[in-house]
Amino acid sequence: MQQPPKVKQKKAPSMWLALVILAVAALAALALVLLLPQLVPPAEQLYPDPEVVLTFQTLDISDAAQLDSITIQHAAGDSYTLRYKDGALYLEENGQLLDINDSYSEEFIAAATTIAVENTVAEDAAQVEEHLAEMGLAPAQTTVRVRYVDGKTNVLEIGAGVPLTTYSYYRWSGDPGVYMCDVGIAEIFALEANRLMPVEQPVLDAGLADRVEIRNTFGDLTMQFTVNEQGISTATLVQPVCYPMSSSATSAMITVLDSLRLGTLLGDLTEENRAQYGFDQPLCTVDIHQQEGFHAQVNGDGQLIAQMMPAQQFRFVFGCLEEEFFYTCAYEGKVYLVSRFLVEPWIAAKADSLLTARPADMGTAQISDIQVETQTGSLHVQIDYVERVMENNELELDAEGNEIYDLVAVCNGESIPADQAQALVDRITAMGVSGSVPTGWKPETENPRWRIVLTTIGGTSRTLEAYRLDAFSDALAVDGVIMHYCYVEALASAMGEMMP
Repeated sequence: MQQPPKVKQKKAPSMWLALVILAVAALAALALVLLLPQLVPPAEQLYPDPEVVLTFQTLDISDAAQLDSITIQHAAGDSYTLRYKDGALYLEENGQLLDINDSYSEEFIAAATTIAVENTVAEDAAQVEEHLAEMGLAPAQTTVRVRYVDGKTNVLEIGAGVPLTTYSYYRWSGDPGVYMCDVGIAEIFALEANRLMPVEQPVLDAGLADRVEIRNTFGDLTMQFTVNEQGISTATLVQPVCYPMSSSATSAMITVLDSLRLGTLLGDLTEENRAQYGFDQPLCTVDIHQQEGFHAQVNGDGQLIAQMMPAQQFRFVFGCLEEEFFYTCAYEGKVYLVSRFLVEPWIAAKADSLLTARPADMGTAQISDIQVETQTGSLHVQIDYVERVMENNELELDAEGNEIYDLVAVCNGESIPADQAQALVDRITAMGVSGSVPTGWKPETENPRWRIVLTTIGGTSRTLEAYRLDAFSDALAVDGVIMHYCYVEALASAMGEMMP
């Protein structure tokens, strides 16, 4: 029988050989440690700090108080002169000095007396002479001559915009170089004389405006505004349907009325420029009726006074979008720019988006009376709001400066806790609709399943009535108009433990 081959046994390394290997490894490790700084550069070499190169520089500053005049010449051929007097600039026209917009005056003075540049194109224009025309500097798009009372004159030349930047090409007579200036400097000097005039603003007062009619691309809308004794406004859409507006829509419309400002005057509205400014097919027309009443304003002495205003009618026509952030606006025969964001609620107004989805929500008005009638009982809650007086006999105010009130409530002639009454108000005003009732639907009976009558401190009232729509929902009539439905549990959820 064949025997398996014998495996030759390996001899273990001798002790001296192991010591030699260990010593060699230690020397190698020591060498690596000594060489490590050379093999791996320090962090500052791997990731050097970036060098920030600041290109902005101020080349010259002159005393604004020594200004005499600023003459602006545009490549299109128009020019005008601004005279400095008593810290402000005035437009010189036919020997007269006319007021200009205060903000423009400040910008002109700053841009003319401080020669500040954002970057340098060339230290000497001769280096880029063949490109000056491309930069809009041969000839310059705008030439500005700044004269001082001591005879000194600076000439500024502003060219085209620098591609892919917010700068414009720029030169000034005190230096041979070609620079870049902020686009704001180019824009202020690019203004034509007719755009400098201060704009007389229409005196709009949301507290006096009682009717607003809007005709936009979505249809015709008419809104009626009422102000109660507390000065709180509520709004009702009366065309194309008579229905309460939501508190957010009401607030948005009031904000436009209170803050509308005409911007830059573009000139007279003429038959020749109607189409240019979009008035051949305007985006929106707004007619505002303002009733007679007192309007608060600040007089020349800085005092707040109340001035009696007559009943007035205003019309604003918005033509087209201009320069992305503005609309053209025609008012009393002239064309202005107005902020796009300011008047967007008028431009985008739609009937469906104005209607309230919480018909018991009376906005910021405080509800003082709640009457509920169901097929099984009734409930009458009366709420008084008592001003909270501190020990020093001053009214207590919250963090926003509003007066703090304590509620005193009575339900069917018996006192109830204030927090219970407040919770009832909160639940009722939060009650929302769930959808729209089919067009033309009418209730089969004149008797509603339930009725709520709400009255505010200022005397504004609203009546909600529910009629059976189907097994799951009730059609909701708001002051007699049915637009929406709510689920059959809506009243029980709103009344809670106080359900009649």
